[in-house]
Amino acid sequence: MRRYIYLLVLSLVLLLAGCAGEEARPIRLGMLPITDNLPFWVAEEKGYFAQLGVKVKLVGFDSALKRDAAITGGQIDGALGDILAVSLLNNGGTKVKIVSLGQGVTAEEGRFSILAAPNSNITSLQDLKGVGIGCSLKTIQEYVLDNLLTSNGFREEEIKKIAIPDMSLRFSSLLEGSVKAAILPDPLAALAETKGAPLLLDDTQENISQTVIYFREDILKRDTDAVRKIMRAYAQAVQDIMADPDAFNNILATKARTPEEVLVSKEHGMRLLFSPPTLPGEDQIQRVQQWMVRRGLLARPFAYADLVESRVLNP
Repeated sequence: MRRYIYLLVLSLVLLLAGCAGEEARPIRLGMLPITDNLPFWVAEEKGYFAQLGVKVKLVGFDSALKRDAAITGGQIDGALGDILAVSLLNNGGTKVKIVSLGQGVTAEEGRFSILAAPNSNITSLQDLKGVGIGCSLKTIQEYVLDNLLTSNGFREEEIKKIAIPDMSLRFSSLLEGSVKAAILPDPLAALAETKGAPLLLDDTQENISQTVIYFREDILKRDTDAVRKIMRAYAQAVQDIMADPDAFNNILATKARTPEEVLVSKEHGMRLLFSPPTLPGEDQIQRVQQWMVRRGLLARPFAYADLVESRVLNP
């Protein structure tokens, strides 16, 4: 009898310890070295996650491919990416849902730019017809490139692309002139401008691209309250950034790898603009997916409710 009671008590102790360990595990967010993630780094530095009683671990990745592999394998619970990546994850069987836009609430946020190589003699957008443009194919960058050029009168057959998925290599290829043009996000686009690459067009006039904050569906079901606290901390950090964007240059330099010459120069179009957490519109989701269907990346679009979890921002 005593042995039975002992085993019962031991089992309860182990069960409670396991529950406590599960509660203590932080929510892990995948971070690429891009300016879009600044509110998360600010929230961490300011202690906003801890103040709200949620444990968060920001995990760095060098590429979106590695980040998406980590979320598929369960090594991370959420990330900031784009609608295309969320659609591909779900299409591959990894159930994730968007809880908010990151950048792209307004057109000015999260700039993509088409630039010409220095000394390329390309001076206008129309000079790009039939010219190979450095790009990462089957990504949000190709989506932006197609939309920018077709909305400016290009026929699809006039848009030529050179596959250079590595952004650093694309940047150096542009400056060296081995490609005559390329599409780049900030801060690489801003750095290219400071080094003499002419800006031909960017997406700050037409709101084409959005980054999104998304989580694994199992995390959303198990711990919705923790995700709500994360987004509250994110919102606090956005307020801080918009009150004084230059106050966080040290974070941009170390975490987003933003070059010093970009931070101190105003001779480029990069601006730090963020909006409070906001749900994406159905049109923003569908526009990306329709492009993916045309490109053969999806057989059919997902429904809005399949990709977006509204209860985090709207309890």
